[in-house]
Amino acid sequence: MNAADYWSIFMETGAPEAYIAYTRALKMEERNVFDDAGLGAEGHGLQ
Repeated sequence: MNAADYWSIFMETGAPEAYIAYTRALKMEERNVFDDAGLGAEGHGLQ
């Protein structure tokens, strides 16, 4: 499940456990984002 799924459950139920799971999932998603800005990003040798 991703953060959006947990948020949906929280909005439907109001359960604090769902909100805690949402915040944990959101932090995990934020930590796993690549620093790569896409094609032509620094270090790709395309400049």
